[in-house]
Amino acid sequence: MENKNINININNNINKNISINSIKTITMPLVPYLGLMLVILIFYITTDGKLFSPYNTRIVVQQATALSIICLGAVFVYSLGELDVSIGACVGICTLLEINIINMGYPLIVGFIAALVLALSFGLINGAFSSWLGLPSIITSLFLMFVGGGVQALITLKSNTITTDYDFTLWKETWFQILMLVIVSLIVAYLFNYTRVGKYTKSIGANKVAASQSGVNVFKYRIIAFLIMGFNVALASIFILSRSASSSKATGGGMHMDVMIALIVGGMPLAGGMKSRFTSALLGAFIYVILTNGLTLSGVGITYVPFVKSIIFIVIVIITGRKKGGILPR
Repeated sequence: MENKNINININNNINKNISINSIKTITMPLVPYLGLMLVILIFYITTDGKLFSPYNTRIVVQQATALSIICLGAVFVYSLGELDVSIGACVGICTLLEINIINMGYPLIVGFIAALVLALSFGLINGAFSSWLGLPSIITSLFLMFVGGGVQALITLKSNTITTDYDFTLWKETWFQILMLVIVSLIVAYLFNYTRVGKYTKSIGANKVAASQSGVNVFKYRIIAFLIMGFNVALASIFILSRSASSSKATGGGMHMDVMIALIVGGMPLAGGMKSRFTSALLGAFIYVILTNGLTLSGVGITYVPFVKSIIFIVIVIITGRKKGGILPR
């Protein structure tokens, strides 16, 4: 009789754990969507509807487009469980390179190709050297961040800001920005969900040793992940450049943190792996941009905006990353 009661209790506990895990599995992916709706609702009220004024909507779309495109590339790197802090430096040099080439009389496509080669070089160095040396990518990307910052300073030595007279009207059109974002999103969705690139990067993030023993070429797919991000950084640099048709040594500063915060707020696991979703890029980018924009429109002083965002960020990390025996997933 006693054994029977013990078995019943064990079965009840198992069923309870299964139910709790099932609920978490269903609800956790919905959290970023609820977060986006909550942010929109709060700032729609606090800004008296100014959040959705035609002018402000254009600003939000413009800012979110560039950030979303970079984040869509970064999901491949983050799904590996890796970080890249050289994104801002790469964006800065790309914009400076594009401006100088345009000012030399060449079309924008030539500037984009040059920026693409540079961004792909950043990705190749990050992916290859971190694998060869057995280092976390944050180490190699930190090196590139300092080198890139130095190059930006040298290029802008004579003039703090370099401008161009190129007509970026098309790139500033809201419909064009949305169209490009949709195209990039569809391509990334296909690559991330239905090809070996996405499946293998997630499996490497989940367990690199197991992935390698299963026949996955870890070295190859790490490099591919960083190259995809490099392409997206080069593309996003044109949208960033189109805002003011100018670039300085400060352009791109802190972009790596914007990407990191956006992805985590959007639901990207800090350790990468099979739970990584490309939708984290889109949700996180729009939440981050609307949050920044809404705080400013609500009358929060610009000096306090980073503080408020940091509080929200750490709360989200604690809530979404909580595990037994610790806070972060790893």
